[in-house]
Amino acid sequence: METRSGTRADRIAVSRRRLGQWLLGITQSGRWLGLVNVLCVVGLCAVSSALLLDLRDDAARQADITSRSLIQLLGRDIARNIGLFDLALRDVVDGIQQPDIAALGPSVRQKVLFSRTSGAEGFGMIVVLDEKGDAIASSQAPLMSFNEADSECFRYFQSRSDDSLHISPPMISPNSGKPVVVLSRRLSAPDGSFAGVVAGAILLDYFRGLFTAVGADRAGTVTLYGPNGLIVMREPFSAEAIGTSVAETPSYRKMTGERSGSFRGPAMVGAGDRYFVFAQVGDLPLKLSVGLSPDEVFSAWRWKAISLGGIVLCLCGVTMILSWLLRRELGRRDLAERATAAVNAELEKLATTDALTGLFNRRRFDEVLAREVRRALRTGRPLSLLLLDADCFKGFNDRYGHQKGDEALRVIARAIAAGSDPTGDIACRIGGEEFAVIFPDTELASAEFVANRIRAAVAGFRLDHEANAHGILTVSGGVAQMPFRGIADDKGIVAAADTALYGAKRGGRNRIVVSGWAMPPHIRIASR
Repeated sequence: METRSGTRADRIAVSRRRLGQWLLGITQSGRWLGLVNVLCVVGLCAVSSALLLDLRDDAARQADITSRSLIQLLGRDIARNIGLFDLALRDVVDGIQQPDIAALGPSVRQKVLFSRTSGAEGFGMIVVLDEKGDAIASSQAPLMSFNEADSECFRYFQSRSDDSLHISPPMISPNSGKPVVVLSRRLSAPDGSFAGVVAGAILLDYFRGLFTAVGADRAGTVTLYGPNGLIVMREPFSAEAIGTSVAETPSYRKMTGERSGSFRGPAMVGAGDRYFVFAQVGDLPLKLSVGLSPDEVFSAWRWKAISLGGIVLCLCGVTMILSWLLRRELGRRDLAERATAAVNAELEKLATTDALTGLFNRRRFDEVLAREVRRALRTGRPLSLLLLDADCFKGFNDRYGHQKGDEALRVIARAIAAGSDPTGDIACRIGGEEFAVIFPDTELASAEFVANRIRAAVAGFRLDHEANAHGILTVSGGVAQMPFRGIADDKGIVAAADTALYGAKRGGRNRIVVSGWAMPPHIRIASR
């Protein structure tokens, strides 16, 4: 029965140790869980930010590709049509300078000179002016008599020997009353002197229709610039902006140094910044640009960023809240487990402690003694046991009362605690006035020495005891040791110590008697 009790005590001790380790693991896992959660949230935010930045770059690249494609398409159409119109001007210049053509009659000369003139919509009349500005030939018959000496193109070539294509600023045509730009070339005499101008008009509506046909109205601000930064056409259309010079703006100056490119700069018309993509139109003194505001470039991305960012923030918030709730629950559970462990420890202490003296009780004595006996038998190490009994204690209670009797028992317990080693010895109250001390790894002589020290300490209190022959409170004790011949369990050592105790009683009390069943000296293990 005692052996089973000891085994059960061992299992309980192991279970309590595992419970403590589990509680510690829960506490540490709660801390690690918080750290891992923070790292996950930071990682999720970092990945989301990187994804949003990549999407933002993609939006900028897509806007750049779209703008370049639009400029390329517009530039090719404008360069081709103006090139055809310029070819017609060159034919007129070459023809009018031939004497045999100049000698023809007006109607025949008109057919010869303007045989390649385009009649497409948007291209106006071609006219030949002499050195005085008088009209001498026209692509439209009959020839009307008028003078253009005050026109911009006439004054331009009159003061220059340049024979390249000249494009005038936007103006209102005196013939049609519509806004046009005039393309012109210089006529030179055989000696190189100024001989007149060949000029033809292109309606601005042509450019506006071209912009509309390619969807420029959905691509930000598309602008066609003439010489000196004059705005020839703009979409979205603004009549006030047509003919305005932007040559002195920082963004236009940046475009003049290169044939094509892209950059971010201040708007040339209006306020705010723009993303500009620009290119020169063929070899003509014309430039095309697409200007996009940041809102236009990143409007679609912004909604994606807001949606994705909102979802990520919600997920992070939910994760943090759930983690906090879990940590709080783990904390509460940890506190509850600690409180339970403390209560269990207190209950264990109450279950194994004598309430009157504070020493271990009989239950604890039986558990420890059974365990130590098994260990002594297994290892061969010595185990000593001291049994103490208060002398004539019934007479003490009868003479002084039970309250004084309780005080006497507490005096004995203090003497035992003072005389024994609390780190190794196990002191117990095993009956009414009976006490025991278990001495693991202790030889008989050392146990006897401690027993006499306890006996002397009790007598030293000089507590009156008239029923005792010594006149004061005293104790008697018996000491036994394992292993010894014929005894192989806890009952044997208890019986041996009890026999020695009765020997002390019969010998006059207030003394310690050592059991005669101790191991022979020649096989004793080193003393304590």
